[in-house]
Amino acid sequence: MKKPAAIILAGGDGRRLGGIEKALVFLNGRKLIDHTLERLKPQSGKIALSLRVHKPWADDYNLPVVLDRPTPDVGPLGGIAASLLWATSLTPAPSWVVTVPVDIPFLPSTLIERLTATDGDIAVAHSKGRTHHVVAAWRPYLVDPLVDALSPGAIAIHEFQSQYNVVDIEWKAETVDPFFNINTPSDLAEAEQHLV
Repeated sequence: MKKPAAIILAGGDGRRLGGIEKALVFLNGRKLIDHTLERLKPQSGKIALSLRVHKPWADDYNLPVVLDRPTPDVGPLGGIAASLLWATSLTPAPSWVVTVPVDIPFLPSTLIERLTATDGDIAVAHSKGRTHHVVAAWRPYLVDPLVDALSPGAIAIHEFQSQYNVVDIEWKAETVDPFFNINTPSDLAEAEQHLV
């Protein structure tokens, strides 16, 4: 069976990390994007980078770059809309598109397998009582309604997802939450400790 496509949402500007783009923040001597790619590659088929606007560093990764649709100011769903449009252009088109933000360095090795083992429209990761709306598997047929929903402007991810059959997939956090994300210098320091 064809592996699902995966998209790394890498448009974060890292304001709380000193203005360094999140993808380029170093964790344990390696960029966050490198940690994410290492965990995604064995699980997925095609991988693309989602950016609000093109960045020169993205050329170093030899991956398709998709830019937010319909405009770069509609929030994370703009990256997801662009990702679904890209996925529907693939031959054959994947049955699922999995999105992950670039700032989650502990993604589980079972992420894509578990998210896509459902008959829902969308499957969303859940851990420690929290739903991670951006760590999700999406059916490509959602692309048109998503673009339509964004045409007036930004909407919240959970608002769009609530209109469809969403399945929560639970992960247990043992030593570290698998969806721990890095937003601040203290988050980065904590992540470093988990990698020691």
